Amino acid sequence: MRPQWLILPGLLLFLFFNIWPIIYSIYISFTNANIKNFPPPPPWAPEELKQARPPPDFVGFANYASILTGPASSGFLGAVFWTLIFVALSVPAKVALGTFVGLLMSSDRVVGKPIMRALLIVPWALPLIISVVAWRYVFDPTYGVVNQLLYAVGISKPPDWFVNKDYAYAAMVVIEAWLAYPFIMTVVMGALANVPRAAYEAAYIDGAGRWAVFTRITLPLIKRPLIYASVMTAAASLQFFLVAFLWNFIQLYDRFMLAYGYYWAFGSPFREYGLAAAVLTMSALLISVFMILAIRLAGLMRGMYES
Repeated sequence: MRPQWLILPGLLLFLFFNIWPIIYSIYISFTNANIKNFPPPPPWAPEELKQARPPPDFVGFANYASILTGPASSGFLGAVFWTLIFVALSVPAKVALGTFVGLLMSSDRVVGKPIMRALLIVPWALPLIISVVAWRYVFDPTYGVVNQLLYAVGISKPPDWFVNKDYAYAAMVVIEAWLAYPFIMTVVMGALANVPRAAYEAAYIDGAGRWAVFTRITLPLIKRPLIYASVMTAAASLQFFLVAFLWNFIQLYDRFMLAYGYYWAFGSPFREYGLAAAVLTMSALLISVFMILAIRLAGLMRGMYES
């Protein structure tokens, strides 16, 4: 038996559970599928049911025209815009926080580093729903720590972080930075482990300060791993959905691409599955284009420390 036959069962399962749903969702995006006609009755269903519930019609690019230039364009383009703003705000925040903590945990002056490292990866290890519930208590309008601090500094009417759309969006940026910084921290610590100590010793002998050492030695040597981590976490931010869904989906569905697609599938009155599939297909295409451009521009296909 050829060894290629051994991977055939796994390959078939991969195609069925991964590739086929993608192909089918793309097909649905070219139809007028909604709650009235989808899913269609099975072939063995009575003829009366088939006539009462006809299958979806093929509508070509009508759904894509609707989300790009038609009635749904303002919502979709707005969701794309706010998703990009979210990436622009959250990625620098989590990269800066993760890099700072990674540098701190790589210092020889930190006492109890194994325990500290274990505590710092808690956001990465906790189930997401537990993290969101904990942050809901932190931002609770009445009893949360954030609003209590705002009360203490003299703000008599702190914001409602669940009802107000803008403040809920700001809370998403904070939560995303907290959830993702352990990944950046781990990458930075791994990169710093490969930086030769002799470079630091020579810099300190020459009288270089800490900022000069960071900008001229540390940062250039960990630049490529840090760029890789930044691209990966930016792609994750483009797919941001579950935290917004658990927080307050009604307020945030039009601020994120995937949430907007979910709204058309399960939140709209007639559950426009075809339109939702078009939104999610366009979102996947935009994320793919971003990844290709980012990888090419950052040169991530080259060696890790190749200049």
